[in-house]
Amino acid sequence: MRSVTLGKESRIAFSQRMPVYFILMVLACFALTGCRSGEVNSMVYWGPIPSEKKMVELKAQGVKSIVNCRLNRLVKLEKKANKIGLNWVHIPTGLFISPGEAEISQFVKVMNDPNMTPVYICDQVARDRTQFYAAVGGMVTEKWPAEKASKAMYLNGLRHWWPWFYDYKRVVKEYEPMIHGTEEKKTAEAL
Repeated sequence: MRSVTLGKESRIAFSQRMPVYFILMVLACFALTGCRSGEVNSMVYWGPIPSEKKMVELKAQGVKSIVNCRLNRLVKLEKKANKIGLNWVHIPTGLFISPGEAEISQFVKVMNDPNMTPVYICDQVARDRTQFYAAVGGMVTEKWPAEKASKAMYLNGLRHWWPWFYDYKRVVKEYEPMIHGTEEKKTAEAL
């Protein structure tokens, strides 16, 4: 191995940098693959997009529905889930627009339907959108206040520094009455 010095800079040979690149790639894969998963309670589970093998495990665990909150529908996985006997619910939620009344209403409807619960909520890396819907699931099933739901989102990995994800705290507060089934959403002035 050798280094080449050009003026005041010295270059590290590629063969010396290779182990560092490998370690960084492994760490990036762990960060991006969504290896994280968990549960709010016996009605709400969350994690990365499930493989067919994971779907079979979820079915055996008693899960009845998979809630996909990615923008794309994932039709092939939807067909596999239906073949296994799982419901597939697609609630498209983007990265740049916070969930609104339509998305929250659809999710609450699923959570209140005994033929659809328990649910497994997923997106690509089981972080931000997944944590939002898992927290709303806690609000529906355990009547969590919005403050507890916000804390749960952040403790489970929501990237609150991202402006749109930071807004999720406001969204759960604004829609808290609707989520709890007590009244329509609060207006911004009432907050």
